[in-house]
Amino acid sequence: MLVLARKVGEKIILNDNIEIIVLDSNQNTVRIGVNAPKDVSVYREELYKEIKNANISSNSVSANSMTALHDLIKERKQSFSNSNYENLTNKLHH
Repeated sequence: MLVLARKVGEKIILNDNIEIIVLDSNQNTVRIGVNAPKDVSVYREELYKEIKNANISSNSVSANSMTALHDLIKERKQSFSNSNYENLTNKLHH
């Protein structure tokens, strides 16, 4: 890990196209600004972890959801087929 000390107004440059600027500093916090191309995603760590966990969760849910959806379609298809058969036979008998 590279550790740098910067004063307010000073920058750190990454890859020639990303600037990290120290905007303000006090005892408990440092405000920084990030100038990056639009195709570069910049997240606070806690938000990044939340997005990552949500993506992982959605992947496992979709596998379960697909099974549940398959079962539901199969059940509805059988139910529809049975009710249509009964309706048709009832009409023929009347």
